[in-house]
Amino acid sequence: MAAAVQQAISRGETLVAEAGTGTGKTFAYLVPALLAGGKLLISTGTKPLQDQLFRKDLPAVLKALKLNAATAVLKGRANYVCLHRMARAEAEALLPTRDDARHLRAIVRFSGETATGDRANCRRSRKMRPSGPG
Repeated sequence: MAAAVQQAISRGETLVAEAGTGTGKTFAYLVPALLAGGKLLISTGTKPLQDQLFRKDLPAVLKALKLNAATAVLKGRANYVCLHRMARAEAEALLPTRDDARHLRAIVRFSGETATGDRANCRRSRKMRPSGPG
């Protein structure tokens, strides 16, 4: 698969490839893509796969290839604390339950501690629901 990816990149072609779980698909496309240089955009179907790719697979491949590349994770805005909505909720203080008020306090604390606002890094994020676009 890696050879097919490399060939598709060098020829400017499109490649559709399929392989079973655990066969090394990620490394098979990362290695030739990183060696080719340029920008690379990878879209995943799930957040756990995105996290695995960014936190485990990509660093391992970069280290093995002795490459230094700028990397970033891009997520939709529903994955981040909306400072405007948070401030409005604090100012209005019209939360329907005590649990909601407790969650808001946790979000406010988190917003003061985080550099990114990524809800995945908030300890209570799994229990909180997104409130829509912010």
